[in-house]
Amino acid sequence: MDAYLDGLLDELVTAEPREAWSDVLHRARRSRRRYMALAALVGALVLAPAAWAAVNAFEGTPAPPAISEDFTQLNSMADLAVQQGIAAKWPHADVSKAHGVIEIQTADGPEDVWTAPSDEGGQCYFIDWANDPPEQDGSQYGFGGCPPAIPPASNISWGAAWIAGHPDLVTVDGNVYVDASTVQVTLDDGSTVTLPLVEHVFLGSLPKGSVVDKVTAFDAAGNVVARATAAAG
Repeated sequence: MDAYLDGLLDELVTAEPREAWSDVLHRARRSRRRYMALAALVGALVLAPAAWAAVNAFEGTPAPPAISEDFTQLNSMADLAVQQGIAAKWPHADVSKAHGVIEIQTADGPEDVWTAPSDEGGQCYFIDWANDPPEQDGSQYGFGGCPPAIPPASNISWGAAWIAGHPDLVTVDGNVYVDASTVQVTLDDGSTVTLPLVEHVFLGSLPKGSVVDKVTAFDAAGNVVARATAAAG
Protein backbone atom coordinates (compact mmCIF):
# COMPACT_ATOMS: atom_id res chain seq x y z
CA MET A 1 0.00 0.00 0.00
CA ASP A 2 2.86 2.37 0.79
CA ALA A 3 4.46 1.64 -2.57
CA TYR A 4 1.14 2.34 -4.28
CA LEU A 5 0.89 5.82 -2.77
CA ASP A 6 4.56 6.52 -3.46
CA GLY A 7 3.97 5.63 -7.08
CA LEU A 8 1.08 8.06 -7.31
CA LEU A 9 3.24 10.85 -5.94
CA ASP A 10 6.07 9.95 -8.34
CA GLU A 11 3.69 10.18 -11.29
CA LEU A 12 2.33 13.60 -10.34
CA VAL A 13 3.43 17.04 -11.45
CA THR A 14 1.31 19.74 -9.80
CA ALA A 15 -1.38 21.13 -12.06
CA GLU A 16 -1.01 24.76 -11.05
CA PRO A 17 -2.51 27.04 -9.95
CA ARG A 18 -4.78 24.86 -7.80
CA GLU A 19 -3.89 25.59 -4.19
CA ALA A 20 -5.08 22.43 -2.40
CA TRP A 21 -2.50 19.64 -2.10
CA SER A 22 -5.31 17.15 -1.41
CA ASP A 23 -6.77 18.08 -4.78
CA VAL A 24 -3.37 17.96 -6.50
CA LEU A 25 -2.64 14.49 -5.12
CA HIS A 26 -5.93 13.13 -6.35
CA ARG A 27 -5.41 14.46 -9.88
CA ALA A 28 -3.05 11.53 -10.53
CA ARG A 29 -4.47 8.00 -10.55
CA ARG A 30 -2.68 4.81 -11.58
CA SER A 31 -4.52 2.46 -13.94
CA ARG A 32 -3.65 -0.22 -16.45
CA ARG A 33 -2.78 2.62 -18.81
CA ARG A 34 -0.71 4.70 -16.39
CA TYR A 35 -0.61 8.41 -17.03
CA MET A 36 0.85 11.58 -15.61
CA ALA A 37 -1.15 14.73 -14.87
CA LEU A 38 1.28 17.37 -16.13
CA ALA A 39 1.51 21.05 -15.33
CA ALA A 40 0.01 23.07 -18.18
CA LEU A 41 -1.71 26.30 -18.90
CA VAL A 42 -4.61 26.38 -21.26
CA GLY A 43 -5.87 27.94 -24.46
CA ALA A 44 -8.63 28.73 -26.88
CA LEU A 45 -11.91 26.89 -27.18
CA VAL A 46 -15.22 28.18 -28.46
CA LEU A 47 -18.12 26.17 -27.09
CA ALA A 48 -20.67 25.50 -29.79
CA PRO A 49 -24.42 25.68 -29.01
CA ALA A 50 -24.54 21.88 -29.12
CA ALA A 51 -22.04 21.75 -26.29
CA TRP A 52 -24.19 24.04 -24.14
CA ALA A 53 -27.19 21.83 -24.82
CA ALA A 54 -25.23 18.82 -23.61
CA VAL A 55 -24.40 20.70 -20.42
CA ASN A 56 -28.06 21.24 -19.65
CA ALA A 57 -29.03 17.65 -20.43
CA PHE A 58 -26.19 16.07 -18.45
CA GLU A 59 -26.67 17.71 -15.04
CA GLY A 60 -28.02 15.26 -12.48
CA THR A 61 -27.18 12.12 -14.46
CA PRO A 62 -26.63 9.29 -11.96
CA ALA A 63 -23.02 8.11 -11.86
CA PRO A 64 -22.49 4.75 -13.61
CA PRO A 65 -20.62 1.99 -11.76
CA ALA A 66 -17.24 2.92 -13.30
CA ILE A 67 -17.49 6.51 -12.06
CA SER A 68 -18.65 5.37 -8.62
CA GLU A 69 -15.56 3.17 -8.51
CA ASP A 70 -13.40 6.22 -9.27
CA PHE A 71 -14.82 8.07 -6.28
CA THR A 72 -14.30 4.96 -4.16
CA GLN A 73 -10.66 4.94 -5.24
CA LEU A 74 -10.30 8.61 -4.33
CA ASN A 75 -11.51 7.69 -0.84
CA SER A 76 -8.98 4.85 -0.68
CA MET A 77 -6.22 7.28 -1.66
CA ALA A 78 -7.37 9.62 1.12
CA ASP A 79 -7.11 6.76 3.61
CA LEU A 80 -3.61 5.95 2.40
CA ALA A 81 -2.57 9.59 2.74
CA VAL A 82 -3.70 9.61 6.36
CA GLN A 83 -1.92 6.31 7.02
CA GLN A 84 1.26 7.79 5.52
CA GLY A 85 1.01 10.77 7.87
CA ILE A 86 0.68 13.27 5.04
CA ALA A 87 -2.34 14.77 6.79
CA ALA A 88 -4.42 14.06 9.88
CA LYS A 89 -7.60 14.03 7.79
CA TRP A 90 -8.45 13.94 4.10
CA PRO A 91 -11.80 14.70 2.42
CA HIS A 92 -13.94 11.70 1.49
CA ALA A 93 -16.63 11.64 -1.19
CA ASP A 94 -20.18 10.45 -0.56
CA VAL A 95 -20.16 7.96 -3.43
CA SER A 96 -23.90 7.36 -3.17
CA LYS A 97 -24.54 10.96 -4.25
CA ALA A 98 -22.16 11.06 -7.24
CA HIS A 99 -23.82 12.61 -10.29
CA GLY A 100 -23.07 14.27 -13.60
CA VAL A 101 -22.64 18.05 -13.71
CA ILE A 102 -21.24 19.10 -17.11
CA GLU A 103 -20.66 17.33 -20.41
CA ILE A 104 -18.85 19.17 -23.20
CA GLN A 105 -17.92 18.13 -26.72
CA THR A 106 -14.20 17.75 -27.50
CA ALA A 107 -12.09 16.52 -30.39
CA ASP A 108 -11.92 13.18 -28.53
CA GLY A 109 -15.65 12.96 -27.90
CA PRO A 110 -17.73 13.99 -24.89
CA GLU A 111 -15.82 14.98 -21.75
CA ASP A 112 -17.66 14.83 -18.43
CA VAL A 113 -17.25 16.18 -14.93
CA TRP A 114 -18.97 14.34 -12.09
CA THR A 115 -19.21 15.49 -8.49
CA ALA A 116 -20.04 14.05 -5.08
CA PRO A 117 -20.32 15.93 -1.77
CA SER A 118 -17.39 15.54 0.61
CA ASP A 119 -17.54 14.93 4.33
CA GLU A 120 -15.87 18.32 4.89
CA GLY A 121 -18.64 20.33 3.26
CA GLY A 122 -17.04 20.68 -0.18
CA GLN A 123 -17.43 18.56 -3.28
CA CYS A 124 -15.16 15.98 -4.86
CA TYR A 125 -14.98 15.65 -8.63
CA PHE A 126 -13.92 13.26 -11.37
CA ILE A 127 -13.34 14.06 -15.06
CA ASP A 128 -13.42 11.49 -17.86
CA TRP A 129 -14.07 11.06 -21.58
CA ALA A 130 -17.33 9.24 -22.17
CA ASN A 131 -16.04 7.18 -25.09
CA ASP A 132 -13.13 5.66 -23.14
CA PRO A 133 -13.83 2.05 -22.08
CA PRO A 134 -13.73 1.12 -18.39
CA GLU A 135 -10.46 -0.14 -16.95
CA GLN A 136 -9.93 -3.76 -15.95
CA ASP A 137 -10.48 -2.83 -12.30
CA GLY A 138 -13.93 -1.45 -13.13
CA SER A 139 -12.97 2.23 -12.88
CA GLN A 140 -13.03 4.90 -15.59
CA TYR A 141 -9.87 6.44 -17.03
CA GLY A 142 -9.55 10.08 -15.97
CA PHE A 143 -8.58 12.25 -13.01
CA GLY A 144 -10.18 13.92 -10.02
CA GLY A 145 -9.84 15.18 -6.50
CA CYS A 146 -11.46 16.79 -3.46
CA PRO A 147 -10.86 20.55 -3.24
CA PRO A 148 -11.22 22.02 0.25
CA ALA A 149 -14.50 23.49 1.42
CA ILE A 150 -12.67 26.65 2.53
CA PRO A 151 -12.26 28.96 -0.47
CA PRO A 152 -8.96 30.52 -1.53
CA ALA A 153 -8.61 34.30 -1.36
CA SER A 154 -9.61 34.62 -5.03
CA ASN A 155 -12.80 32.53 -4.52
CA ILE A 156 -11.76 30.50 -7.58
CA SER A 157 -9.74 27.27 -7.48
CA TRP A 158 -8.71 26.14 -10.95
CA GLY A 159 -6.14 24.07 -12.74
CA ALA A 160 -5.22 22.43 -16.02
CA ALA A 161 -4.11 18.90 -16.86
CA TRP A 162 -2.79 16.93 -19.81
CA ILE A 163 -2.99 13.13 -19.78
CA ALA A 164 -1.38 10.59 -22.06
CA GLY A 165 -4.68 9.07 -23.14
CA HIS A 166 -5.72 12.37 -24.77
CA PRO A 167 -2.44 13.96 -25.88
CA ASP A 168 -3.87 16.77 -28.02
CA LEU A 169 -6.13 18.21 -25.32
CA VAL A 170 -5.69 20.18 -22.13
CA THR A 171 -8.53 20.22 -19.63
CA VAL A 172 -9.20 23.35 -17.60
CA ASP A 173 -11.54 22.93 -14.67
CA GLY A 174 -12.24 24.36 -11.27
CA ASN A 175 -14.58 25.59 -8.59
CA VAL A 176 -16.13 29.00 -7.97
CA TYR A 177 -16.88 29.50 -4.26
CA VAL A 178 -19.41 32.33 -4.69
CA ASP A 179 -22.70 32.51 -6.60
CA ALA A 180 -21.94 32.98 -10.30
CA SER A 181 -23.50 32.22 -13.69
CA THR A 182 -20.55 31.97 -16.07
CA VAL A 183 -16.77 31.75 -16.13
CA GLN A 184 -14.61 33.61 -18.62
CA VAL A 185 -11.06 32.53 -19.42
CA THR A 186 -8.69 35.23 -20.68
CA LEU A 187 -5.90 33.94 -22.91
CA ASP A 188 -2.37 35.30 -23.23
CA ASP A 189 -3.27 36.93 -26.56
CA GLY A 190 -6.06 38.95 -24.93
CA SER A 191 -8.93 36.90 -26.32
CA THR A 192 -11.58 35.42 -24.04
CA VAL A 193 -13.49 32.15 -23.84
CA THR A 194 -16.69 31.53 -21.89
CA LEU A 195 -16.99 28.17 -20.13
CA PRO A 196 -20.09 26.55 -18.61
CA LEU A 197 -20.53 26.83 -14.85
CA VAL A 198 -22.90 24.39 -13.15
CA GLU A 199 -23.14 23.69 -9.40
CA HIS A 200 -20.11 25.96 -8.85
CA VAL A 201 -18.00 23.78 -11.22
CA PHE A 202 -16.64 24.72 -14.65
CA LEU A 203 -15.03 22.68 -17.42
CA GLY A 204 -13.31 23.33 -20.75
CA SER A 205 -11.32 21.28 -23.26
CA LEU A 206 -8.57 23.26 -24.92
CA PRO A 207 -5.78 22.78 -27.46
CA LYS A 208 -2.52 21.59 -25.97
CA GLY A 209 0.05 24.34 -25.54
CA SER A 210 -2.24 27.35 -25.16
CA VAL A 211 -1.96 29.74 -22.21
CA VAL A 212 -4.52 31.18 -19.78
CA ASP A 213 -3.73 34.42 -17.98
CA LYS A 214 -6.91 34.89 -15.94
CA VAL A 215 -10.17 33.23 -14.89
CA THR A 216 -13.13 35.49 -14.08
CA ALA A 217 -16.57 34.59 -12.70
CA PHE A 218 -19.67 36.68 -13.47
CA ASP A 219 -23.13 36.77 -11.93
CA ALA A 220 -26.34 36.77 -13.95
CA ALA A 221 -26.22 40.57 -14.29
CA GLY A 222 -22.71 40.45 -15.75
CA ASN A 223 -20.93 41.70 -12.63
CA VAL A 224 -17.52 40.31 -11.72
CA VAL A 225 -17.84 38.27 -8.51
CA ALA A 226 -14.45 36.50 -8.47
CA ARG A 227 -11.17 36.57 -10.36
CA ALA A 228 -7.99 34.50 -10.29
CA THR A 229 -4.80 34.99 -12.27
CA ALA A 230 -2.33 32.38 -13.43
CA ALA A 231 0.17 33.71 -10.90
CA ALA A 232 -2.19 33.92 -7.94
CA GLY A 233 -4.39 30.84 -8.52
